[in-house]
Amino acid sequence: MPDQRTPGPGEPDETPTPKRSRPAEPEEAPLRRLGRAMIKPGKAQVIAAVMLFLIGLGAVMQIRANSADETYRNLNREQLFILLDGLGQKSKQYEAEIADLEQKRKDLASGADRSKNAREQLEQNLEKASILAGTIPAQGPGIRMTIEDPQNKVDGDVMLSAVEELRDAGAEVIEINNSIRVVASTWFGGAGDQLVADGQPITRPITISVIGDPHSLEEASRFRGGIVSEITGPQIGGTVEISQLSRLVISSLHRAEPNQYARPASSPPTPR
Repeated sequence: MPDQRTPGPGEPDETPTPKRSRPAEPEEAPLRRLGRAMIKPGKAQVIAAVMLFLIGLGAVMQIRANSADETYRNLNREQLFILLDGLGQKSKQYEAEIADLEQKRKDLASGADRSKNAREQLEQNLEKASILAGTIPAQGPGIRMTIEDPQNKVDGDVMLSAVEELRDAGAEVIEINNSIRVVASTWFGGAGDQLVADGQPITRPITISVIGDPHSLEEASRFRGGIVSEITGPQIGGTVEISQLSRLVISSLHRAEPNQYARPASSPPTPR
């Protein structure tokens, strides 16, 4: 045994102090570990949860598929025929509904097209009627006729003859002196300095602007015995100058007066 000497006065005590063992930490309760894992799951726990979810989902789908297979497997031949016949009738019913809706779509589109065409035709007819009535401006090819009448012998009858000849040659719009729009109801009167159209005075030289085929209008005007021959003849002693134009704008308008006696009539009955 080693000598155990008692230290003398002033000497340090070199006796080794025995080591004390650390008390064991208490083991964590299982429920507490489970709660902490649910609050802050680890990566492995997340992967395991996802795999379990997928496995469960696949099992449920397989069970449902097996149940459906069992349902049809347990049906006899007659029941299967009835089931297929019902499905066929449903399919035909849906096909008929689809065809009906498709036909309605076509009818609506066709009706819209007919309505559009009718509206366009109505607008065109209204435009033509407005041009003939002289209530809107017009433009197009035509001629410009300038009449010099130094002796003031061009009267209302001569002007009426000129307008009628131009209309016979295809004139669509006629204007006098850039201010008087000639329409179906236009009348001419007077002689000498009192020459008028629709009550408006016609000054000289007289300019007649006409929209139509330029060649036909000029040929009709220069035809022997026509308006040019009459004005340049010895009885009037005037001159006529005609210019063909590719574009002629007539902007004067006719102010339509309300009819005093005439009123629209109802449509006659349709003959049977």
